[in-house]
Amino acid sequence: MGNFRVNPVRIFIRFLILVSFSITAIILGGYAAFLVYQSVFAVPNVRVPSVLEMELDAARQTLYKTGLKMAVVDDNIFQEGERYIAVKQNPAAGTVIKKNRTVEVEVRTAKTFKRVPDLAGKTISEAEVILLEYGFQVGSIAYALHQTLPEGMIIAQEPMAGEDKNNSGRVNILVSKGAY
Repeated sequence: MGNFRVNPVRIFIRFLILVSFSITAIILGGYAAFLVYQSVFAVPNVRVPSVLEMELDAARQTLYKTGLKMAVVDDNIFQEGERYIAVKQNPAAGTVIKKNRTVEVEVRTAKTFKRVPDLAGKTISEAEVILLEYGFQVGSIAYALHQTLPEGMIIAQEPMAGEDKNNSGRVNILVSKGAY
């Protein structure tokens, strides 16, 4: 047979090249796995901000700054030139969720959205001015004795402060007749 000589230096060099390529491949694979872990599994948590009573664009910007996305629940209600206010959100404000998640927001047109102001502790004339600013009127007025509120101060109201009211626009009040 022929002269076949094994050169140990050549074999050693090939072995070193093979080992160096293998180590490089393992390091690159580990780095790629680390990047995937960081982008998929190690997403930081954020606290959902309240966007209630904000205009639609302001709500979107607030969520974006927190690292969240916004989805409007009923997209087919939009009309050009209308202003929209966020009236509900899911998940609720204060909830801790992963960054880059979506917050669902329900909107209403600004002209149909009105929150009833708090009238407790105000006089009837103060209440009339406040309600007028919010687009409401004083409805029925009832009187009752009260332990601590002096005569003429509002004890309670219907609908309650903060409720969304868009039907009659009237707020009924209960006024103190003084201490009993």
